[in-house]
Amino acid sequence: MVGLRRSIALLLLGFYVTQFAMTAWLGPDEMFAAYLGLALCYGLAFIALGAEWFWARWFAIGIGNFGSFLLLVLFKIGLEPVVAFFGFTHLAIALLLLGEGMASRYEHSEATAERWNFQEESLVLMRRAVKSAGSTIPLLILYGLAPRPEAIQLTALGLGVAGLVGLLRGRTWGVISLGAAGLIALAHGLGLLGTPPVGYLFMTPTGGPIVYGHFVGIAAGLLILVPMLFARPFAEYLRRTRA
Repeated sequence: MVGLRRSIALLLLGFYVTQFAMTAWLGPDEMFAAYLGLALCYGLAFIALGAEWFWARWFAIGIGNFGSFLLLVLFKIGLEPVVAFFGFTHLAIALLLLGEGMASRYEHSEATAERWNFQEESLVLMRRAVKSAGSTIPLLILYGLAPRPEAIQLTALGLGVAGLVGLLRGRTWGVISLGAAGLIALAHGLGLLGTPPVGYLFMTPTGGPIVYGHFVGIAAGLLILVPMLFARPFAEYLRRTRA
């Protein structure tokens, strides 16, 4: 069953890679960069999950959580089929990848133990951080590559991408970079750094957005949760170095 569940999750991720790539190619010119970015983000999850990289399950679950959050919109607008499809398929991705059997193919595999030799506490922190990043990187893309992006949006996006690479490589600077990206996006979304940008999430090249608004900056600001997860280990490390 683990293989079947993974295959279905890969199928759904592959569908969204294609869908976002088509939206980038056939949709409005000003949305090309944002939807190419989303296609690459989902493509990374697809490739990593298929290659069984140790962090892939966490990242894909995070992306599933991102889409699942849109189910909350249904309480406001009613049962809109496109929103429901987007939300429930993402929820399926997250649920299909749960369980110890699935984890044994990734973070608990023999290859991961031999190469990385993680302690259990480090593994728990990495899991939480990568899931948080997976949930918010798509929002950072919609924020940073919104129509006519400003330099501050591109700076936040650059910090977020670099931070994700650093986090997946187990580098401390990756955590700091993700936090900085989230702080910039949050401040901009709240209007502290100028007029907040409007982000759009389309499902089809010719249809209307399923959600849109200034909220994307604030939502992308949730990346600040990543360094918060490491606050206690950082503090303990500093205490040991001063002792």
